[in-house]
Amino acid sequence: MNHKASVLRSANIPAISVWLLAAIMGTGFLGITVIAPALGAITVYFKASEAEAQLLLSGFFLSMAISQLIYGPLSDIFGRRPFLLIGLLLYSIGGLLASFAQSMEILISARIIQGLGAAAVVSIARVIINDVYDRLEGASAFALMSMIMSVVPILSFVFGGIVCDLIGWRGTMFLICISSALLLIIVIITLPETNYKKNKNFQFTSVFNDYVTLMKNKNFLAFMLTSSSCAGIFFTMVGFISFEYIRIGVKPAEIGFWFMLNPCGYILGNYITKRYVGKFGIESMSQLGGCMCLISVVSLFVPWTFDLNHPSLLGLSGLLLGFASGFVIANTTIGAMSSAGDSSGNASGVVGAAQLGFGILGGAIVVNIGGYEHFERGLLVLVALSIISLYFATVSRILKNKTIF
Repeated sequence: MNHKASVLRSANIPAISVWLLAAIMGTGFLGITVIAPALGAITVYFKASEAEAQLLLSGFFLSMAISQLIYGPLSDIFGRRPFLLIGLLLYSIGGLLASFAQSMEILISARIIQGLGAAAVVSIARVIINDVYDRLEGASAFALMSMIMSVVPILSFVFGGIVCDLIGWRGTMFLICISSALLLIIVIITLPETNYKKNKNFQFTSVFNDYVTLMKNKNFLAFMLTSSSCAGIFFTMVGFISFEYIRIGVKPAEIGFWFMLNPCGYILGNYITKRYVGKFGIESMSQLGGCMCLISVVSLFVPWTFDLNHPSLLGLSGLLLGFASGFVIANTTIGAMSSAGDSSGNASGVVGAAQLGFGILGGAIVVNIGGYEHFERGLLVLVALSIISLYFATVSRILKNKTIF
């Protein structure tokens, strides 16, 4: 896709390939998706509990969430490119260490390093979109990027399961190492700096004050909470739904196939967003997406209620959830960053941290209420997250009409 110069924020900012940004962000999420079909195999290999397996996701999420709060403001000050390169390097090192891990503790530590790298990869790619495009075109470009990016989780869900079946779970970790190393080389050669408004008068107090300002920005909070709780549904679901597939007799390679329906739906949802966000607006489309998220999560109760043990029922609900998320995440992420003005790097860090934070919180609640053993309990957490997302999508629409918060 070639965007016209009229939609760029500045003529001084070079055109950036949306395909490259999609590859960058997709690689950042590879650490979440490629491991999902292998969680069962890892628990068997290390004789670990299902709750311990959750640490492989929670450790990744936590390090990714916290470090995004650091990368965001630093990229506002020193530029996007240096931290993107650092992130890809850490990501590759974490993948290599994980592929040779001899204990659950070492594997979890390697996953934390992966999270530190993935944080920079995802947050910097997101804020580059905000550097280059204005608000509505940014939402459209983010949707296109998300469509392209979704090919990565589709392939990683499928190939993660196949690789796990053929050569074991270590192969999935090596995929992270190789993909991030290759992308590091490509970024060094092709990606220019996009931050031409660097804040050279850096003070830690100014960063803190920026965060305080963001927390007082009602528009930012509404968009951020809508996006984060919606993303939290997926991050929470990835942790425990794979064990439900195993309980009904599905093998890792097939789990990957059913998992891939979610990003397929996400591609379609983002395609609709790209085409119609200019007509209907960010707020209306995110509110509609919030309604569909709630419906998709509630539909997961159907196979449990009627004892219908076929993976297609779980997969189709995941497809609808992905479709709905395509309406919500691109729109509200760009809405949050555009509401932040010149603090878009800080905003990107907060949004990314909050998205993963909801995933960490959701996963922890699922573990503590027995959601791994009792599928329906885990689903209640997803319902709560979808209600939060819909509520704040409605709030953002109210704020657009300049009524009360």
